[in-house]
Amino acid sequence: MHPVLFSLGSLTFYTYGFLLGLGFAAGVIVASKRAESRGLDPDSLFWFFVLLLVGGIAGGRMLHVALNTWYYQDWKSVIDTRQGGLSIHGVLAGGSLAAAVYSRVKKVSFSKITDVVAPGLILGQAIGRIGCFFSGCCYGVETSGAWGFLTRFAPGLRHPYQLYESAADFALFAALLLLSGKIAFNGGLFASYVFGYSGLRFLLEFLRDNDGYFAGLSYGQWGSLLGALIGTVMYFWFRSRAGSAATART
Repeated sequence: MHPVLFSLGSLTFYTYGFLLGLGFAAGVIVASKRAESRGLDPDSLFWFFVLLLVGGIAGGRMLHVALNTWYYQDWKSVIDTRQGGLSIHGVLAGGSLAAAVYSRVKKVSFSKITDVVAPGLILGQAIGRIGCFFSGCCYGVETSGAWGFLTRFAPGLRHPYQLYESAADFALFAALLLLSGKIAFNGGLFASYVFGYSGLRFLLEFLRDNDGYFAGLSYGQWGSLLGALIGTVMYFWFRSRAGSAATART
């Protein structure tokens, strides 16, 4: 655990924030390369990436605060994200809303633009989870194994849940790159990302220490079940739309 990356006088640079920024930058690079191959001008997507970042952070923070109200004592602690505190389900919801607003205003296909950014999103998550590990947040349940690590937020040796999810996210990133050449309709890759991440997160949550449970499952698992359902519905809906459009042209 190494929450502080380095300090310069009175300025402190946090590892979580650095890796979060690195993950966003890596995601933008991947998305820009994919945009060129899909006939989109990467330079025209600047404000899309800005809106995606703002919407994702706002959504992730609001949901995290809503689920952990006991932790936040005042408004300053609510807006201080230097050491973590973003719910990925909130990030997905906020980012998707931002993408929908952008596509509506700019008259760009939502299904096409989300397909472009899907692999970059999971790559950013994979790098961001490493930041969680160094910050000490999002830790796993207790373990007696040699791979356990100490965190400042809870006693005992803990499963490095953050690294488990990071490895799974990197694997999903590779899978989405392979699928991108096989799914022939817009929106299918983004739907696969939503479903794939939700499934991975549901399983990995059994190794994560959580504060809130309902009916034996964590809030994260319920969110993942909802995400898997949404991803499935989106996949078949986008495929149906593509089929209907192809039929109309014949």
